[in-house]
Amino acid sequence: MKYSQGFTLAEILITLGIIGVIAAMTLPVLTGKTKYKELETRYKVASNLLHNVVNYFHARELMIYGTTYCTASQNCNGQAPVFTEVLAEGFSGIHALNKDYGAFAKEKYYNFSNTVKFNGSLLDDGYMELKNGMSVIVESGTTNTVPIIYFDINGSETKPNRMGHDIFAFVIDKGDRVCPLGAEACTTRSNYIERTDDFAQSSYCNPTSTDAQNGITCGYFASIDKDYFKKIK
Repeated sequence: MKYSQGFTLAEILITLGIIGVIAAMTLPVLTGKTKYKELETRYKVASNLLHNVVNYFHARELMIYGTTYCTASQNCNGQAPVFTEVLAEGFSGIHALNKDYGAFAKEKYYNFSNTVKFNGSLLDDGYMELKNGMSVIVESGTTNTVPIIYFDINGSETKPNRMGHDIFAFVIDKGDRVCPLGAEACTTRSNYIERTDDFAQSSYCNPTSTDAQNGITCGYFASIDKDYFKKIK
């Protein structure tokens, strides 16, 4: 009689154990790589969305820059449009608009180093949720400063909710030029222009700073450093 030879139960269990150990060692690396690539892709999508918004208005012979706007909580008696309501026209798929008059995001975000809450006065003029899972937060600015448009690229209900990690600031400057805040190409918010290409030396995107505005210019570094999302993990 011939007997077919196979593996014993003990051998199978040992093999499965080895596979489990290898998987446990490899999975965090693969997960980390997937996470930073996802954030990197979402950042690029957010930038493209804002460019598309500007193109939407230009196709209708309208300009965003140079118009006086109200915040979501102001009563301008129709003399000036609410900026988030104007901006929302250019997005497709709005899930929520100006929740809590735009102050919804005020208490949700931390600075880049995750040491203090981000300056809430720069997050309270408008809010919208997009159906792609992103949130948009607006600081309307004044007659001398253009609005700041923040994208929470994985949504306000998903952590870490940290500036420079999953939320990035942009501006629409003269001539409706879209820039990540901090870029020298957009000069109206001149107090935030970065003079370095290394975010470790930055004034407003510094891994160790406890400043309540720290992280506001990280979108600039994400736009020029191909390894930015690897470095911040």
